[in-house]
Amino acid sequence: MTVGIRIPAELPAAAETYAKAGIKVFRVRPDKAPYANCRLCSRTLPNQQTNPDYIKHRPEECQCGVPTCHGFWAATTDVALVRKWWAEEPDANIGAPCKLNGWAVLDIDPRNGGRESLIRLEDRVGVLPGATMQITGGDGLHILYRSPGFDLPGEPFAGIDFKHNGYILLAPSMHSSGHRYLWPGAQNIFHKPDVAWPSALLPRKERTPVPVPRPAVRPGGLRHTFRTRTPQRPGGGKLWTVDQLVQHVMDSVAGDRTHGRNNSFYFAACRAHELADQGLLNLGEAEGALLHAASAVGLEDAEAQASFDSAANRPSDKGYAA
Repeated sequence: MTVGIRIPAELPAAAETYAKAGIKVFRVRPDKAPYANCRLCSRTLPNQQTNPDYIKHRPEECQCGVPTCHGFWAATTDVALVRKWWAEEPDANIGAPCKLNGWAVLDIDPRNGGRESLIRLEDRVGVLPGATMQITGGDGLHILYRSPGFDLPGEPFAGIDFKHNGYILLAPSMHSSGHRYLWPGAQNIFHKPDVAWPSALLPRKERTPVPVPRPAVRPGGLRHTFRTRTPQRPGGGKLWTVDQLVQHVMDSVAGDRTHGRNNSFYFAACRAHELADQGLLNLGEAEGALLHAASAVGLEDAEAQASFDSAANRPSDKGYAA
């Protein structure tokens, strides 16, 4: 395990500490939406007219020079810039892109059955190797491993995400529940991930055939890290939160085609409308956050708004396998 770094309790000081440690960070809005792309990178102007200065490009290839453009692609270790960002907005949460930092993250959400999925997963492949862990504001768990160097499936099990192309929030960011992200222990110590992504969780074609022990009984283990669990939505389907819908849109930025981002945004919009109809989500909050995310991944404002509105006549996700 690497030497730990004590993370301050205040967001501006914590952001600087990460940057000094070589961790790329960027500002994230309270609704977990990143900052949108700049005027030069927007296909439309505020009056919905075509922007004559726009040049089609992928976010990772952006050369506009605006430090917050395209969300997590703006992440930096420039301490002076990080200090300026958080001086402007001291309550901004701290985002860290996974792949750009050389990480792959196992994101376990007990609200959607993540604890049970982890138990079944460890029954199948054995106890997962211990690694850097963060308690999320939603009472879940991030387990940070070194990136395997190639893409991973986004959400292979109910309540478990593989975060690789997207980003996570870092302690002491504030969750929508009102609780902060924490590194375990009273001192809030962060350890740079130094454990390789578990070979048992690699895509099948990348695995090296190695026998994996499967003990019937295990004292301790990752499954005991959780404190509480919130049930899934009655009637089936995933109980998405606004920040998870935003993450779903932002993860699509790794795709090569615009229609992939469109599909991801429309899917998120459909889920937002459906959950709002059941009183499980604030539609206005979701709309604002998703439109910010759509802009950050390069979708036109008018197109995103039309897509969000059309999602009112949506397909249900009752049978969607998360």
